[in-house]
Amino acid sequence: MLTITGGKWARRSIKTTARRNTRYTPQSARKALFDIVDVTSKSFIDLFAGSGIMSFEAISRGALNAISVDVSKKACNLILDNKNELDSSMNLRIVCADFRRAIPSLVKKGLCADTVFADPPFDEEYIEPLLAVLNQNPELISNRGQLIVETSDREKEYVLELSSFFRLVDQREYAGIVFSILVRQ
Repeated sequence: MLTITGGKWARRSIKTTARRNTRYTPQSARKALFDIVDVTSKSFIDLFAGSGIMSFEAISRGALNAISVDVSKKACNLILDNKNELDSSMNLRIVCADFRRAIPSLVKKGLCADTVFADPPFDEEYIEPLLAVLNQNPELISNRGQLIVETSDREKEYVLELSSFFRLVDQREYAGIVFSILVRQ
C-alpha cells in the first residue's frame, strides 16, 4: 500500500502490484516533488505509471486531469481498481501501452500535458529511448509545460546529454533518487 501525501485524498491508501520489477517513488520524495511542482488546474501525464500513485497525487492536489501510461495489463487493472476505490468519476485516463507507442498516439490525438512525469525502471537503459521519443514528439508537453524524469543517481547525467527540445532547469535528489525537471525550449 502507498499513501497519498497531500490534497483532498491525503492519507488515503492505494494498492500496489506485487510485480518484482515495479519500484515505487518513496513517499518523502513524492511529497517533496509535489511541494515544488504546482499541478493545480493543469493536465498531467504519468509514464511508467505502476500503481498510478503519481496521477492520484496530481489529481488529489488539484490537477484537472491525468493520463496514466503503463505497458503492464496488471498495472493498468490496478490503476483502474485504485481509481474506483478513490473516486470512479475522477478525470483519469488509463493507457495500457509501451511508452514508445503511447506517446506518438497521444500526440496524434491532440493530447498534451502541462506536466509529464516519467519514472522508467532504473539502470535498464530506458532514458535514451524515452528522451528520443519525447524529442520526436515534443508537443506532448504544452509550450510552458515541464518534463520531470525520475532516475537513479547513476543515470542523471543522461538526461542532460540526450535532450534537444528540453532545457534542464533543476535537479533534486531525495531518498536515493533524482528528479530532473526540464522545460520545453
